[in-house]
Amino acid sequence: MSKLTDAQLERVTADFKKYDTDQDGIVTVKEFTQTVEKFLTPEDLESLLKEVNPNDDNEISWEEFLDDYEKDL
Repeated sequence: MSKLTDAQLERVTADFKKYDTDQDGIVTVKEFTQTVEKFLTPEDLESLLKEVNPNDDNEISWEEFLDDYEKDL
């Protein structure tokens, strides 16, 4: 069960959809990288990818995305 407010859940859902550029319900590492790389150093991007994709399967599931979002609250 999520500890997010309705507003937070709306925001994280919108963010996930923004990263999921082909709208297939999975954010690939490529999709995620293309969206955020212009804002991060290569080192920061690598660190962020380890957090958001802990199993290193090149796909960021909704559950992984949500877990990472909640950790940052």
